[in-house]
Amino acid sequence: MKTAALIIAVLALAAVVLARWQAGRRAGEGGVAETLRRVYFLVGLLIALRLALAAWPVQLLVSAVMVVASWLPLATLRLGEELARRHAPRPLKLVALGGAVVFSLLAATLGLIWTWEAVMALAAFQLFVIGGVLWHLMANRSMVSLAERRAADLVALALALSIPLLLTDFQRLFPDLAVRGGSFAALLFVLATGRLLTGMSRPAALLGDVALTVGGGALVAAAVHVAGNSGYAMLAGAVAVAVVALALLIDRLVRSREAADSLLGPLGAGYETRAELLASHPLLASAVTLGAEELSDLPADAVAELARHRVVASDDLAKDDLAGGAAAELFERFAASHLLRMSAAPPRFLAISGGALGSDRLTSELHIAARLLENAK
Repeated sequence: MKTAALIIAVLALAAVVLARWQAGRRAGEGGVAETLRRVYFLVGLLIALRLALAAWPVQLLVSAVMVVASWLPLATLRLGEELARRHAPRPLKLVALGGAVVFSLLAATLGLIWTWEAVMALAAFQLFVIGGVLWHLMANRSMVSLAERRAADLVALALALSIPLLLTDFQRLFPDLAVRGGSFAALLFVLATGRLLTGMSRPAALLGDVALTVGGGALVAAAVHVAGNSGYAMLAGAVAVAVVALALLIDRLVRSREAADSLLGPLGAGYETRAELLASHPLLASAVTLGAEELSDLPADAVAELARHRVVASDDLAKDDLAGGAAAELFERFAASHLLRMSAAPPRFLAISGGALGSDRLTSELHIAARLLENAK
């Protein structure tokens, strides 16, 4: 592995380890953090094994790289299911699982020589599953809350941008590249999912990150070229892209909005009026108030049953129940993840659009918010 590629791989590994540490801090809050940890583990392991393979080119490490590469699509599919809140079609899941098993057995076969056909088959398998994940996210994006939809769109965009980068990792397809795109795909994925960890799940923001990293790399490449080292300009620019991406991730996670995202801080500030409480946190301020007009087309007995619950999360009630059917209708209509009761008589609710991470913590905090809102002036 050449020096530039080695530096980029080490930077990508550092980014993955940092992101996995941050995901671990939030894994107990519900949402997709635990699934992200597993994906990060496989991505980090793949990069680490490739670094080891560059130092010790032995058959055992080749097989280990291929085994991890075989299971990564299945882990990515599981992440897509979590984001979409829907199981993927059974044929897609069977292909992902079956492919992982078959290619793992193939990789572990003694004396294996990865032929052109085997490499092409693995590439086709990975592309098929990633394409299936993209389809699953887009097909079910309207079934989740607005914030969860943004998270799904963000990951879908990252996967779509990663596909051409991942293809360059197959040396038999692109034999003459000085720097391959697998490490950049890992950095791109971590930048995208790192936004899930910090509550900034906007696809347009990821494009801004890409523009910033590529722009930084272009500036460094131009500077090296002007300095008379044109032969190293592209390699220096590629390393600069990885440095900027890692710096962005570190800055984002160090300034994590975990504390700011919590409702407990603002709710404990001593607000007395309902208006002050609603304005105390962006999640409450952006919620939709559901009163008589918004609930008028629902059966009165269903609304009354729903009003018995202080907080309802999108997966709390069965849709065939009286209250569950009304809740499902409201969740879909207002792109909400939670309903927070403001008063039981007359029934009034807040439709809350929560994020993809921390759903269990958010539900607990909304119970506190509901109590305060019901008792406020």
